Amino acid sequence: MKSVGLAGTCTAALLALVLTGCGQDDALTTSAPTGSPRPSAAARAGLPDGIEPVGSQQQLAGGAWTASVRSLKAAPAPADGSVPTGWSAARVQVALTNTGTDIALLPETRVTVRVGEHGLQTAPFTAKTLPGFPEPDAGTEVKPEATFTADLGVALPPQGAGQQATVTLEATQAGLADAEAVFFEGKTPGSPGGTAPAPSATAASGSAVKLGQWSPDGVQVSPLQLAADQGGRRKATLELSVRNTDGEPRSGMGVTLRVLVGAGLTTADTVSAGLGYQDAPIAPHRTATATVRVSVPSHAVPGPVTVEAEQRGGERLMFQGTLK
Repeated sequence: MKSVGLAGTCTAALLALVLTGCGQDDALTTSAPTGSPRPSAAARAGLPDGIEPVGSQQQLAGGAWTASVRSLKAAPAPADGSVPTGWSAARVQVALTNTGTDIALLPETRVTVRVGEHGLQTAPFTAKTLPGFPEPDAGTEVKPEATFTADLGVALPPQGAGQQATVTLEATQAGLADAEAVFFEGKTPGSPGGTAPAPSATAASGSAVKLGQWSPDGVQVSPLQLAADQGGRRKATLELSVRNTDGEPRSGMGVTLRVLVGAGLTTADTVSAGLGYQDAPIAPHRTATATVRVSVPSHAVPGPVTVEAEQRGGERLMFQGTLK
């Protein structure tokens, strides 16, 4: 099990699922290994080191807690319209077991589900039967050897059925500022539909990167999809994707985007992780994709557009395209 420390808590609502409700049950039990050593559950499932299959357990807080993602199943969509049209509803069950000898406060827990090869973002929702985790200030206590089980609602994008689902658990113990992240992987309910899109090209090192291409270091920005004019500006969406090619977790996408329009490269909009799009740790050898919402002046359409992607280390990438 690999984990990553994260300073503070995340601010975007879609960044993670922090919901209310649920309860405790008896602790999960595991049998001691016998005979010769067996491969890990991740190895048996063909997963990279640092990602465990759904149904297995991972330690948190130095063994004070164990975490498990028990299931990814279809769920009825709530009638309040919180699941977007064309999306499907799923239920994710997460269990945290207090393995200590004292009553302990339930860690503040956030859950992020990414689906498919590109790690498409999902959206949280609540329902009477899917209340999720309690609010951090609820002070929920868990007895020794007892398990707190949370049922969470997740809306899957139209292309998300029957796909790889990477589940990130971020747990922050009471009194600590840093969260610890662990990763699980399974399949979303349903059957894959349609034909998988062709892989995007990767720009040559040292050359200009077009919108829709991958940069050599694993960042992709899609062309902008524009809405109609509203008061002299046009809202737009784009997809930001980041590959983690390392064997260690990445603390998040952490990319700031600046949209520059016209030949003079006038700044039209700026968004960053946790403010303009959801962010969460990225599992080893996995990709994360977020939908980013920006706007541009209507007079810049049609015309050239440049999207500058600045990474946490200060490295800057320039993606070029056209607004049309």
